[in-house]
Amino acid sequence: MEVDPRHEPLPRAVRPQSFPVEAFNPLLRSLLGWGLIHRVDLEDGAHRWELSDLAQQRLDDLTPERQRAATTLAYLDHWCSICRQQRLTHLVDGRYVCVECERTESAAAEAPVNGRGHERAWSLRSRRDE
Repeated sequence: MEVDPRHEPLPRAVRPQSFPVEAFNPLLRSLLGWGLIHRVDLEDGAHRWELSDLAQQRLDDLTPERQRAATTLAYLDHWCSICRQQRLTHLVDGRYVCVECERTESAAAEAPVNGRGHERAWSLRSRRDE
């Protein structure tokens, strides 16, 4: 039995959880009282509220950047081929490399090719080729 796509039931939208307005009043009053939000009047006569620069900076400080998810398997019982320490490693180009060394190596490879940065990138590449 085939279902006619025009009559196939659509998934129901999930209603966001609603909070009573009273739950926000103390928070909003505190934000206003401390000067952490301010009203911005728009050209069309409407307005909106924005966090102050100080509040935005503090939010950035409180919320660490998400670390990128590893796209490879992680190994707990291998030694890093660069720093020779037993750490969480990933198999990269046929060798086990810890996250710290992988970051250092990728930063060195992206460094400008001049002076000591070039020598560092070259030494990492030659060590990798061994």
